Amino acid sequence: MQTGLLDWASTTAVDLQPVLQTVAVTVAVVFVIYKAVQSKFSLGTIIVSALAAGIFIWLVFNVDQLSDTIGEDLPGGTSAPG
Repeated sequence: MQTGLLDWASTTAVDLQPVLQTVAVTVAVVFVIYKAVQSKFSLGTIIVSALAAGIFIWLVFNVDQLSDTIGEDLPGGTSAPG
């Protein structure tokens, strides 16, 4: 059975999500290591870059939660009746 382009794109995105999350974690760790070496292992730079990498990783793993929160805060967004 032939599926549409949107169905294929959706399925591919769902299948690629774990791979992209792994790549994101790897990029974040490499970023922290790179900044540590570049700053000659300055503790302040390591802490700030690790914090930035942590926020990036949190955003990657919680993108659904983030989009739901933003959707609730925007005018015209769906909200729970009550």
